[in-house]
Amino acid sequence: MQDLPSLKDQLSSRNLFDAFKVQLAKDFEQGGFSIDFIETLEPDYNTIHEKIAYELQRKGEIPDSNLMQLLYRVDISEAQLQKYFHRDKDQNHFNIIAELIIKRVLQKVVLRQFYKSNLNSKSNQDGYTNSGSHISSKAID
Repeated sequence: MQDLPSLKDQLSSRNLFDAFKVQLAKDFEQGGFSIDFIETLEPDYNTIHEKIAYELQRKGEIPDSNLMQLLYRVDISEAQLQKYFHRDKDQNHFNIIAELIIKRVLQKVVLRQFYKSNLNSKSNQDGYTNSGSHISSKAID
């Protein structure tokens, strides 16, 4: 959990947190998990971690659960799992998976917002609107 301070800071940003919840809901739903708990999440890392770990454990007790489908959807490899399981042998596996999910979902959201803002910035500098149509500087004058 070496990235915890930065995770807490990122989750405290309202726009980022809202985007995080949307992406988390999308990944959980497409992974075959309930998304009911996501709507009530608050921007607190420990609470988010607890609720995700609980949901994973609850679903993991059901034979033939969709845990691997969720991990695939979130983009967490088996190699990553093994690395963290080996590193944190005393940790509950669901806690480790919850941490990896939070990090990966947040990474997706941050990268998407970064590239979106850079694309918008570049488009505006080049005279393009978000729709991609070119605006001549002479038409504005």
